[in-house]
Amino acid sequence: MRSVHVRDKHLRLNQDKLERVKSILASATETEALEGAMDLVLAEAEILKTLRRIKEKGRIKRLFD
Repeated sequence: MRSVHVRDKHLRLNQDKLERVKSILASATETEALEGAMDLVLAEAEILKTLRRIKEKGRIKRLFD
């Protein structure tokens, strides 16, 4: 198993956005909400990467902008 490198961070964040993310993800803590949001962004990046690769092969077309 790969070890996880965790550091303490001191950030200035929009509290309203953080509370919304926490609510949407049903997170118990702000840290859990931020971890969940980062996981979603990373998953979305993989999906977009795959879609771009498929698009280059001409098998998919964009329906919505």
